Amino acid sequence: MEPTAPSPRRAARLLFSYLPMALLAGLLSACAARPVPGPQASIAPPAPAPAPPPPPFMVAAGPAITGTASWYRPGPHLHRTCTGDYFTGRAMTAASHTIPLGTRVRVALLDDTSRSVVVKVDDCMPRGRRILDLSEGAAEDLGIMNAGIARVSVTPVRLVDSQ
Repeated sequence: MEPTAPSPRRAARLLFSYLPMALLAGLLSACAARPVPGPQASIAPPAPAPAPPPPPFMVAAGPAITGTASWYRPGPHLHRTCTGDYFTGRAMTAASHTIPLGTRVRVALLDDTSRSVVVKVDDCMPRGRRILDLSEGAAEDLGIMNAGIARVSVTPVRLVDSQ
């Protein structure tokens, strides 16, 4: 038997059934965008981190007071300061009856002006001959632990942004 050609009707049916699919495939492939290349790996080292802001410095905010300072350590019981905080011996704090609570002051030894500390007044003390009672930590930094008392200059200070 000899191969026969498809009938014209069958050929038309095949043509019209595959033609829309071929046109649709052509249109969809024409609308496809080219792939966008991804980000390239950077070989350069990362930028250095920005430098931290400079620390604030202290400037005088009032006249200096000179007098005698001592240091104190309350008993073994928990001691609340006049501000309501618990007293911590290692903190840089002080008690005064003349300087307002919350004031930061620079305490400098009159005998050795190179030694000074900045403390926060957070406690009251009874009126007496001393102008300041320092915490144990502040007294140790000043170097008056053995003597117990010292002549000091007390200057109220405030923080100033150095920018």
